[in-house]
Amino acid sequence: MRTEDSRPRIEPVTRAELEAVYGPDGLRRIPAEELPASITDPGARAFLSEIGLIDAPNSIVVPEPFPLRALSEALAPHSPAEYWPTLPNNGADLVEIGRFISSVFALDGATGEVYALGAHQPPTVDGRPAHRSLHSLARCQLAFGAREMLSVVALLEQEDIDWCREHLEGFTELYPTYLDEEPDEDGNFPGAPADDEPSRPSDDEIFAGLADKLNAVEPGLLDHPVWADILDEFRYGY
Repeated sequence: MRTEDSRPRIEPVTRAELEAVYGPDGLRRIPAEELPASITDPGARAFLSEIGLIDAPNSIVVPEPFPLRALSEALAPHSPAEYWPTLPNNGADLVEIGRFISSVFALDGATGEVYALGAHQPPTVDGRPAHRSLHSLARCQLAFGAREMLSVVALLEQEDIDWCREHLEGFTELYPTYLDEEPDEDGNFPGAPADDEPSRPSDDEIFAGLADKLNAVEPGLLDHPVWADILDEFRYGY
């Protein structure tokens, strides 16, 4: 008897919704005829060919180059089962779709679920992969907005800062353009209004809110080692 899934429903994303944040150039679609044969789940095939993977400065998961490869091919001469022996079908149906540093995000082509795979880390928590679908992964990527990118602004290239101002609502208010300039010897920024002091949330506030947003999509997501590492890297060493 199948146990009923008590998790909240994931609201599907649309291409228009993602384009409103990332722009038309921030999504990478794969023609249906170029999808690996192992991707048989209709929802996953439609997502990849009609919506696309997010490819933008705040996408968190960086898409793999096209054409997408089976995880077994990407890991050759090793096999997925060597690293994650509990994967279904020894990982034969998994397709690598992206990375965060050394962690791999892999789509189960048979079910449409997405695994977050880290070296020497279990691939599931309570038997569940990190994401129920590509829509779940996209919703979690959307959680990284203006406040989250502000927390790593010192590590961003100028072009990425410009992108954030153009695409992320509220980023310019948190990080005005005069902060692009070097301050003078008194610590004052040229062009800054005398009475302007951007109101910035604390890191504790930012990451508590981020955790709430992620767990609202996938309850317990931060119990998955890779996502716990992502938040640690993003906060302390991104």
